This record gives sequence, structure tokens and C-alpha cells, in this order.
Amino acid sequence: MSENNLEGCWRLVSYEFRSSDGRVFHPWGEDPIGVVIFDDNGHFSAQIMRRNRPIFTSETPTAEETKPAYEGYMAYFGRYEIVPEKNMLINHVEGALNPSWVGGKQIRYFEISGNRVTLRTDPINRGGTVVTGTLVWEKM
Repeated sequence: MSENNLEGCWRLVSYEFRSSDGRVFHPWGEDPIGVVIFDDNGHFSAQIMRRNRPIFTSETPTAEETKPAYEGYMAYFGRYEIVPEKNMLINHVEGALNPSWVGGKQIRYFEISGNRVTLRTDPINRGGTVVTGTLVWEKM
């Protein structure tokens, strides 16, 4: 796969985690929205949001309002590279809503079919359960 296949703007179709025993989890709800942009210079920006997040009651949110807002949104950006022989996409995170991601890498394995790309994570330990994340994106 060449980097040109990823260039452009993609909208999120689905996002799920699946455990080794087949259980399915939807960390952003069953109908999240999101967009990822890959430019021709190796930069990316990704955002995913849980639909119907509660709105703040004032311009200055309370701590109780801030927690679900933070937990219902993911955003990060940086540079990306493709390792074609492994069908691997590596996002080098330069900035993120989650400060623990800054300076790290997000590795995904990809499959392109028509105007869709499926990205899968390595197995991840989530609260004692090992899961694999699957994100499906459609070219806009």
C-alpha cells in the first residue's frame, strides 16, 4: 500500500473492541462519530466522539461535567508512516487530548477495500480483559 491510499479525509463508520472469547465492546457508544485526515506530507489528525455527550450548563463547566466530556472525546495528531510489508500504519503522536499519548506511537494494521479502510490494534489489556480494537473508516 502506498501512502497515497490513505491521503485525504475519512469518516468513522464503526469502532469496537472484541475480546478473545468473542464479546464486543463499544468504547465510544454504538454510533460514534469521527474523522481522520492524512495529508501528502505525512501528517495526520484524528478525532472520535461519543454521540450525545451532555452539554455544559454554563461557559465554565464543573468538574462533574468535565469528566464525561473528556471521556467521550478522543483527539490526537502528529506524523504517520506506512510499513507496507506488514500492512502497518504507525502514528507518531505529537499532541493529544490524553497527555499519556504524547511522544508515543499508535500502531494499526490496515486493510483497504474500495473506499473503506479497516484499522486493527494489537491486543490490548483493558481492565483485565484482552481485546483487539477495530475501526472502519470511509473516504469522504
